[in-house]
Amino acid sequence: MKILMIGLGSIGQRHLRNIRRILGEEAEILAYRVRGLQRTFSDTMKIRDNVCLEEEFHIRSYPDLDEALLQKPDIAFITNPTNMHIPCAIKCAKAGCHLFMEKPVSDDLTGIEELREAVKKSGVKVFVGYQNRFHPAIRAVKEVLKSGELGRILSVHSVVGERLSTMHTYEDYKDTYMARKDMGGGVVTNQLVHEMDYLYYLFGKPLTVYAIGGTLGNLGIDVEDNCDALFLMEGKSGSRVCVNVHADFYQSPPSRFVKVVGEKGSVEADLINAIVSKTVSDVTEKAAFPEFARNDMFIEELKLFLDCIKENGKEEITLEDGIVSLKMAMAVKESMNTGGVVNVDI
Repeated sequence: MKILMIGLGSIGQRHLRNIRRILGEEAEILAYRVRGLQRTFSDTMKIRDNVCLEEEFHIRSYPDLDEALLQKPDIAFITNPTNMHIPCAIKCAKAGCHLFMEKPVSDDLTGIEELREAVKKSGVKVFVGYQNRFHPAIRAVKEVLKSGELGRILSVHSVVGERLSTMHTYEDYKDTYMARKDMGGGVVTNQLVHEMDYLYYLFGKPLTVYAIGGTLGNLGIDVEDNCDALFLMEGKSGSRVCVNVHADFYQSPPSRFVKVVGEKGSVEADLINAIVSKTVSDVTEKAAFPEFARNDMFIEELKLFLDCIKENGKEEITLEDGIVSLKMAMAVKESMNTGGVVNVDI
């Protein structure tokens, strides 16, 4: 199996390591690399000194995407900066590559229809890497909601906050794609979008959103660093719920949780510590997942992606799912800019 890596930064290398863990030398690794930075990471995001990435993983690198596609790869991993996802994905889909796309699928809607058409015409699979759907705490919340034991859901509050200046200790945070408008950065498309996907997964279709935020702090970046958004969402049964979600580039230690309140009780999931607390009829139960490691989510999504290709099955997280969360992000930004309620057109 030939696998083309488009972008080998920290997330691209995580997928690369997991590919080798699952497929071993069965995978022939190609790479389209523009900057060609010689930084080789570990699972804990530490740079491994004196390790050459190409030699360590037996990679053939190409400075031109068309040249790489002439090698006829079976799969392409789109893990380059957000603003470059769609042009690369379109080329790869037209070349017949199955696609694993890192989230978000883009930083705007340009090229989305062309990608849809290319995927439809070629018949390739597309899997979008929203790994938090595979977090045991999110799965536990999903089961609680499915059971109906909380009664009618009244409110949802979700938070993701982490200090941008210490996320990547090996580089100047102002140079990262997260901090740069020209590379699709900002807290909405780089942090909040994760939460929007799992909230869509848990609570259904987003209808409207009202959001406030912007570049409020002292990081010296040209993208928004804070956002609070209030969504009205509708489940398959037609029930509606208000969902409040907050994201920022400042919290230390990091914070990531979701709390759901219903008529009969509540459930709260701490994604960082992998703990779920549920209270029903004044009785509280806690569940912890001490064996959970963050990389487990990436391993599971990779296995599901490979299985759906081998068995010609359905993608667990589809291109259309990725487009929904992108449209949610675009609606949030529009609301922040206009100061009004915005319909989420999906």
